[in-house]
Amino acid sequence: MRSARVPLAALAALAIVSTPSIAANPWTPPLDIGTRWEYRGDSGGHQVQTITGQTTVRGRVVSVKSYAEGTDAGLQNYWLLDANGGLLLAGFRNPSAAVAVAYEPPLLFMPVPPGFDPYPVQHVVVHDLVTDAVVNQFDFQIQTSLLQLQLEFEVTPRFVVGVAQLSPPPGSLMLDGRHLPAGSGAVSSPAPLDFYGQVLGDVMYQSSELFSLIGYGLPTPVATSSWGALKRLYH
Repeated sequence: MRSARVPLAALAALAIVSTPSIAANPWTPPLDIGTRWEYRGDSGGHQVQTITGQTTVRGRVVSVKSYAEGTDAGLQNYWLLDANGGLLLAGFRNPSAAVAVAYEPPLLFMPVPPGFDPYPVQHVVVHDLVTDAVVNQFDFQIQTSLLQLQLEFEVTPRFVVGVAQLSPPPGSLMLDGRHLPAGSGAVSSPAPLDFYGQVLGDVMYQSSELFSLIGYGLPTPVATSSWGALKRLYH
């Protein structure tokens, strides 16, 4: 990965000026049913994530992102958008770790438009996803930075927003249910764990290894054909 930091204030101003609506904001991550991401890990792993449907978590309709392979196989995490198009995490279900939780309020994972660094602390109550009993609570804060990232399928580097979790709770899983790298504890660092690109959403993320996007599919044949056009923009 090649990266270079630039001021986020400039990015925020550009998004505000160039975005007439939430739906048109290119930083809003895609949550349409059928959207599919394929990743390769830096240690040889492979992962496919797909928006497989919708469900309700604590009264909110959320999109279900399902993981197909590796240590995170079977994981589902639950996402929705805030009024600005920012990405919120409502909870997750990880069968291999026998953990299923909901967050109240949902965690701000990717702000739109990105800017304001670091973001205010959120106090979060954790509920059992099945019984709704309170099982934990913690303070959560993110920090964002604008980076340049070279993806495998693109010739030209693209700008991405790196999101670091400054104050996650202790445990063996990340807040969205992904497994931590072997031998590590809870992650609390200004180093980003997720990297969001325009249109594509999460183009690189840390789990048991560092996964980079190698393929992306939209939910309809017509929309999927635009994937080739999107890649050509960066060649």
